[in-house]
Amino acid sequence: MSQPRVPKRKRVEAPRIATLEDVHPSTMWSMCVRLFHKFHVEVFAPGRKRLYIVLLDQKGKKMAAIIEDNQVDRLEPLLVEGKAYYVWHMSAEPAQRNAEFMLADCPFVCRFTSVTVLSDMTNVNEQCIPFFPLFMPIDKFWEHAFGSDTCVDVIGMALFVSGIGFKEDNFYNRSIPTINIVLMDGSYNIITLVVWDRLLTANLCAVMKSAEERAIVVATILRPKSDDRSLHTTDFSRIYFNPDSAVVRGLRQRINNELSVLPSA
Repeated sequence: MSQPRVPKRKRVEAPRIATLEDVHPSTMWSMCVRLFHKFHVEVFAPGRKRLYIVLLDQKGKKMAAIIEDNQVDRLEPLLVEGKAYYVWHMSAEPAQRNAEFMLADCPFVCRFTSVTVLSDMTNVNEQCIPFFPLFMPIDKFWEHAFGSDTCVDVIGMALFVSGIGFKEDNFYNRSIPTINIVLMDGSYNIITLVVWDRLLTANLCAVMKSAEERAIVVATILRPKSDDRSLHTTDFSRIYFNPDSAVVRGLRQRINNELSVLPSA
């Protein structure tokens, strides 16, 4: 006697989780993101204010977001750099301002509106959402930056730090301090990072010790200068020395492992 056929259970696929790569202006979006950068509130007209932030998704993609007017008062106190959030009902629109193109290489920006809700997500580690975006190899910067205002991010080991120089600012009638840090990435590409003004003075001790300590330096929102193949900090830039991140530990281990197999003199 034949056994009765047992119906096969259908395999149910989990719904695909939206990322910033999916965002476009035709609908509202809800997703888990990390707050990569938060800038100062800008007053751009009487009674008008704007806050730019940069979001980071689980793939390491960046996208700029805008908060304006009353929503700045409502949402700005909730936003902390480095924390992860589930953002409900944010809209999207084509990027129009230079700052929107500069902060992220994306044709769209997100907008937090009156219906946007933020849910703070605790214990979201960098395996779920990284702390830093995907880093472009140094030798790809110039091709990427040609004819573009988009800024870049860099990671590398500090090999050399110059002395402090000064550039005269005739508009504000002051001298602006500047210093050069020579960095090497995991493919042994070399580049000069030029740190300017307040970012230098705020991190002077760490900058001066970075080459001696072979620090892993992460710098963000940088202007590539193709004439001398250097990266320059901007008013939006951040700089980190040996941050506690898997990508930093991985770069240090990779460089140390490769150097250890070189023949001794």
